[in-house]
Amino acid sequence: MNILLIFVTLFKLIYYISAQKTCKKVNSCKCKLDDGKVIDLDPLAKSNGPAFLDVLDSGGVDYFSWNPCKSFSEGACSNAAVCQTHAGTQYNCGTQDSAVFGYDDANSVYTITYSADSFTKSNDVRTTTLYLYCDQGPDVFQPIGEAVQGTYALIFKGKYACPRDGGGMSAGTIIIIIFFSLLAVYLIGGVLFQILIKKNSGKNAIPNSSFWIGLPGLIKDGVFFIVRRGGKKGTYNNI
Repeated sequence: MNILLIFVTLFKLIYYISAQKTCKKVNSCKCKLDDGKVIDLDPLAKSNGPAFLDVLDSGGVDYFSWNPCKSFSEGACSNAAVCQTHAGTQYNCGTQDSAVFGYDDANSVYTITYSADSFTKSNDVRTTTLYLYCDQGPDVFQPIGEAVQGTYALIFKGKYACPRDGGGMSAGTIIIIIFFSLLAVYLIGGVLFQILIKKNSGKNAIPNSSFWIGLPGLIKDGVFFIVRRGGKKGTYNNI
């Protein structure tokens, strides 16, 4: 039963890794999920200014510009990923190098958080969170605005916010390959050991043969156990 426990533990590990909502940073506009897919905003980027210029926030107070991947300058903003225009003055709200990918459980979306290389009047680092909503419609950039002093929220909706195939193998695929490779080594090495060293033959040449012979029965019992627990309770005859 120790072998069965190892198998169950490995498959739980595979499921756990596949279920993670992390997106590992590749660069300032691209991250890779554990299933091998990527979120890549590079097609949006412009090299001669922000992809979205001076978009009014939802409160109708400030204007925000944003460009993924490549830094831009606008007025007093330099080396910026995000720039705020407030009362005619620009403020750097985040740089490309500072980009950190995350996941917002409340909204079930991936995020990019930028930090500025400048400070507010109260010596706080300006920080901007960009919420990435997967949407197959037209690209939409909507600044929410400044929640508290020095903290900003932006929304981007579009197809480039959607995870898509990025090539390469996922962590789960790699673990499955390792699992079956180890299983093959175990079986082949075990059979050779039984035949060459212990001089066994037939079914006795299979390592832990009693376990493997009984495994189909264990699986069958497990299936019936699950099915019966989900069915109606049986009735009993009166004694």
